[in-house]
Amino acid sequence: MKALPTLPALITACFLIGGCDRAPVDDETSREPIIAPELRANQVAEAPSTFLHHAGNSKIHWQRWNPDLLQKAEDSQRLIFALIGSARYPGSYETLSALEGDPDIVSRLNNDFVPVLVDLDICRETALMASALSAEARTGVSFPFLLLLAPDGSPVSWLPIRYENDPALLQFFDNSVEVLARLWAESPKYVLEDSAAKTTLRKANIPAVDPAVDDPDERDTLYRSSIRRLTSFYDEDVQTLAGTGGLIPLGVLEAISVASIHPDLPDDLKERSTRTRDGLLDAILHSAIIDPLDGGIYTARRGSSWNLPIFIRDCATQARAIRIFCRLHVEGANPDTLDSAKQAASFAESQFRTSEGLFAMAAQPSPTPDGDWLWTIEQLKAVLTAEEYKVWDTLSEFDRLGNLPSEADPQRRFFRLNSLALRKSFEDASTESGLTEAEVRTLAESGRKKLLKAREERFPSPRPDGTPSATASFRMVSAYAALHTATGDPVWKEKAQKLGKLCRESFGDARFLNERPGDNPEPMSDGRALTYAIAAQAAMDLGAVTLEDEWNLWAQDLCTLLGENFVSGGDRLDEARPGSKVINLDYEDRSMVFGDSTAGLTRLNLSRLAALGFQTPPALHPWTESIPPIDENPVIYTDSINALAHGKLRHRIAVGPDAPAPMADAIAALPLERFERRSARQPGGTVEIIGPDRQASTLTTVAEIKALDSTKD
Repeated sequence: MKALPTLPALITACFLIGGCDRAPVDDETSREPIIAPELRANQVAEAPSTFLHHAGNSKIHWQRWNPDLLQKAEDSQRLIFALIGSARYPGSYETLSALEGDPDIVSRLNNDFVPVLVDLDICRETALMASALSAEARTGVSFPFLLLLAPDGSPVSWLPIRYENDPALLQFFDNSVEVLARLWAESPKYVLEDSAAKTTLRKANIPAVDPAVDDPDERDTLYRSSIRRLTSFYDEDVQTLAGTGGLIPLGVLEAISVASIHPDLPDDLKERSTRTRDGLLDAILHSAIIDPLDGGIYTARRGSSWNLPIFIRDCATQARAIRIFCRLHVEGANPDTLDSAKQAASFAESQFRTSEGLFAMAAQPSPTPDGDWLWTIEQLKAVLTAEEYKVWDTLSEFDRLGNLPSEADPQRRFFRLNSLALRKSFEDASTESGLTEAEVRTLAESGRKKLLKAREERFPSPRPDGTPSATASFRMVSAYAALHTATGDPVWKEKAQKLGKLCRESFGDARFLNERPGDNPEPMSDGRALTYAIAAQAAMDLGAVTLEDEWNLWAQDLCTLLGENFVSGGDRLDEARPGSKVINLDYEDRSMVFGDSTAGLTRLNLSRLAALGFQTPPALHPWTESIPPIDENPVIYTDSINALAHGKLRHRIAVGPDAPAPMADAIAALPLERFERRSARQPGGTVEIIGPDRQASTLTTVAEIKALDSTKD
């Protein structure tokens, strides 16, 4: 969309230079402001978010993100000063601490604005808004994000905050708050009219909906073109795929792995997909993005190297990685993926499981690790014995000048520092070190424990968060279900079943989902559209491994609620329900800016429901036909690409209630999504399978069922 100049650009310039030209002074005499009592005190102490109630003792009168804000801002004749962040985004904690520690800024925010603190993990529409506004200003989105709103909800100005240090941040805020307060005081009419005009223009310029593609041949052509283009981005020499950005490319890995077994792709493209998958996966598995000390998976890298992560982990990333790693494993990828999935599950349980048995999204807000997470040679030798150091040196490739490539650290901020990673297999380390593989494993493990203890002493991990998250908890249901299909171990199925029931009781006991436990959610924690899509996916995953059809029925109910309450204009998926909206601007979440998109995951869910024999909820029918430009920019549409592939791979299995237990167990262990399962009346306990060609056949033995999953041979 074309950038919008004038006021946002004017104020952004003011942010940078600390002053601006005077706007026209209003001629009208302002009425007396009415300050609601709530604006005179901090309102986030009991908020449904640890990130928010962490600031509950702040002297800033932080308010919650809900529609009532607009009336309070109008009555008080103040701009809304919204700071959007999260405990899982670096700089959010530091920004809050710096603002709260400056008395002048505290006073200005309390007296001149309606200060609002927003957790983007529960108010996801604010993250989408930040992304859209950043694109409008031709800059990348980052958090925390400052958003100034007029009392009618129109954006006035915005700016991503890239935290570096307290003095720089305070100077920025000092200048920006002063300028905005003066501009609003001198000419509120000008600000209101300009921001309202820009909002009207934004509504007119919202991108068109994704076009419907009805012709099967055209859909097949789009799929082949997107996979061909996706694999063309891969550089085998450096094992990287251009255009994936800093997030761990889980969606890309899944899409090319699916393509490697797709029956309608030519052999050369399937072979290229396999090479791309294996090369990219090898680079990820043997990098610092997977922590070798505790098994946790980092969400993203900084710069160009996976050996320099952003040292923050969250539960959703662990769960999503587990599910996709398990899929990669059952489709014949690197066997280390299953070990990584199990380690990530252990890490998630130790760091994010709450006392109720649910899962939090992230740990409590805390300073972001930086160089403290890296090691000098001297620090490593002080912790490890000579034999342990030799093994870890072989595995991580230490260097006295630091083992990060110069392109990953061009400013040499981490000069002489080393990241830890299992860059080599234990077998290769054995050959290189002259030790037996058993000795390498023993020394690596004893060294791991010492290094983990030393790191905790240098920079303690943030304390666990006791606030359960619907998104994280439903994601872990899917993770457990995937681990069952990858291992056949009933323990994982039992965990999935127990957590699924608890999630349904905690987040879905009322008619609508809630982002946090409770029957009567306030607008802030009312379930967002992506939460419904994630919950529906988890329900079908649970139905697949338990063979209990009630979960498939609940998934259909969730999709029906999604269609009835989140679709506007007949063809757009809004992220928040009308009663929970603050800003009257709707950007459909159709591309993977923050992981799975709402539209892409919904497409996959609808395809799975159709395979199970359910009718598509009428309001969601457009998403069964529409396709985004997957062939132009496949990296950000891999969830929609996977939804398109699902129709060609899916098999529907009807399982009779009298099916022998060994047959039922074998069916439950089949890969998710490729085999959709329902309970049905089958004669004599037999099993019926209907393939993508809609041809039915009957299975009567465990061997026949296991033969369906040829990738496990």
